[in-house]
Amino acid sequence: MAVIHGRDALSDATLERLFQYIEARRKEGVWNTNLNLWDAGIVHQSAPVLVHAIEPAFSNDLLAELHERGKLPYRHAGVAVMFYAWPAGSYIPWHSDFIDKYSMTIYLNRDWQADHGGAFCWQDWGMGIERHDWSAPPVRSQMIRPQFNAYALMTDTEWHAVTLTTPNAPPRLTLQLFLPRPQPGITPPPQPAA
Repeated sequence: MAVIHGRDALSDATLERLFQYIEARRKEGVWNTNLNLWDAGIVHQSAPVLVHAIEPAFSNDLLAELHERGKLPYRHAGVAVMFYAWPAGSYIPWHSDFIDKYSMTIYLNRDWQADHGGAFCWQDWGMGIERHDWSAPPVRSQMIRPQFNAYALMTDTEWHAVTLTTPNAPPRLTLQLFLPRPQPGITPPPQPAA
């Protein structure tokens, strides 16, 4: 398996609903940071990333739509969907996520510039690196620049990182999902044509 990426993760109506949801919660005490939630080994010197766990009813709606649009290989429910706001100076070093889960990122900035940094880099196993050899991040990697409503789905806990966001960057906005692996016999959606 590999990282699957594509465009048009969510419908325009759902994106509008999502932005209204986040705006309505801006001043509520429902935010956390990577400093509290992430393993210290992947926080390093990153600026604090704001994290908000989206309420279950809305999370389930987002998961259902991703499945219906062919972005997720099977239907999920009861899985937390998190909204991240990555300020200038934030990043995440090379690491691998949970062995028993898929990971998905959806990019939400409408006008992210290449020079803002915040690129998603990854390397599939067997490309000169051993599976889960935590001491040896890859020398070469593939990269996706954040684009509005695009996504990346990691299906095999690939090594990955997010490059440093630059001082002139707006907050890098994403949805992050950690999804239980599918049952045997269920395959992920096909890679979209370039």
